[in-house]
Amino acid sequence: MAACPRRTERCKALRFACWNADKVRSRKLELEHFLNQRGADICLLNETILKPGQAFRLANYVCHHTDRLTAGGGPAILVHRRIVHHSLPVLGLTHSEATAIEVILAGRPVKKLAAYLSPSRPLIGTDLTTCFGGGCRS
Repeated sequence: MAACPRRTERCKALRFACWNADKVRSRKLELEHFLNQRGADICLLNETILKPGQAFRLANYVCHHTDRLTAGGGPAILVHRRIVHHSLPVLGLTHSEATAIEVILAGRPVKKLAAYLSPSRPLIGTDLTTCFGGGCRS
């Protein structure tokens, strides 16, 4: 049986992680350690508290986040630079916030979504339909 010589070949499964950032910029070293320790290819983040237009950079990762028009940002997705991917717009959310990407796995497109709903807001069906029923457009 042949060994898989590189992480990017098909025999390598992607590793996913989720992390509550709680002000991601002030916890950058902790996040970097978390990702390295787990070998994460894609990490879904919540409570980033990134300001509109504020970039977040982490070695070997691309950060996708959706600006929040009010104070502090919500969800983001970190994708390792070796992973071929692109961001997807998430349109039509009423109470939720979301950031989405698409990667190709085994020749098929797969969407990953980081979403946030404030505990003070009600969960509504149209937001769920948007997130899981096709609101992310390629």
